[in-house]
Amino acid sequence: MMIKGTTITREHAQGFFFSSYQGKYNIMDNLEEKGEPIIHARDDFYNSEYVYVTIVFRGTLHIVIGGTEIEVRANQYLVVMPCMSLVVKESKCIFCSSFVPNYIISEIFDRTAIGKKLQIQAFEFRHLNLSPELTEQLLQSYLRTKQEMLRPDYPMKEIVLRSYKSAGLATLYSHITPESIISHVTNGRQYKLFTQFLKMLHEEHKRERSVQYYAQKMQITPKYLSTIVYNFTGLTASQVIDQDVIFSIKQALYTNEHNIKSISAEFNFPSQSFFGRYFKRITGFSPNGYIKQHNIKSINFV
Repeated sequence: MMIKGTTITREHAQGFFFSSYQGKYNIMDNLEEKGEPIIHARDDFYNSEYVYVTIVFRGTLHIVIGGTEIEVRANQYLVVMPCMSLVVKESKCIFCSSFVPNYIISEIFDRTAIGKKLQIQAFEFRHLNLSPELTEQLLQSYLRTKQEMLRPDYPMKEIVLRSYKSAGLATLYSHITPESIISHVTNGRQYKLFTQFLKMLHEEHKRERSVQYYAQKMQITPKYLSTIVYNFTGLTASQVIDQDVIFSIKQALYTNEHNIKSISAEFNFPSQSFFGRYFKRITGFSPNGYIKQHNIKSINFV
């Protein structure tokens, strides 16, 4: 089953301010509204491509991420990694949000040295408390990005937008402490097994793509593992494995540090042609086709 990448469009903004630059840098907000305006509930949205960030300034945003209900309150920050389902419930809040593809955020993390401390992995979210001062700094960073997005396109625009995004992330992570992190871990057995599966998957997905392999290591049946995974993601265990593998492959293809043959070997595919068929079955692109559309060499860094 091919799970296509989601394209963020104006419809996702539900009438709020929305702007997109080439589908790579997407922002939306309701900063001009008075009081705590109502955000109407919206249907399930499977996010396969984007790192979704939102900051709430007033009120509370009610959202369900992979089956976990979250309340994002004033002076709080939520980041949702790709391969997660999102459901927005009726809320009253003032917020701003951004959606940037995972391969761009990963590369920014590497360039700002954030990646050395914090890995970006699929099927994860982080919920943080912010100080009012940090909230204000991040708001100003967002407003600079918004102002730039509204300018007519010009050759260096993506570089400028990337710089603003880098600065905002560097500001955030330079202030984050362990006390800032809001935990949503539950004591349920299925949740523990699900997180155990994700941990093993993140560590071993380059070597193993078999549901049976992970189930055996966890000492449960493949059917039970698939049931657990479906309860938290709405996907089968096999689909989650494929999405995690593709998440990492896209990052490798984007930076293009290795050729396709070496990436195929790194991810333990029996041949380069098998790798190409696997990638196209899930994404709709051949590896070469993906590189032509999504590669760091497509922009000129200064």
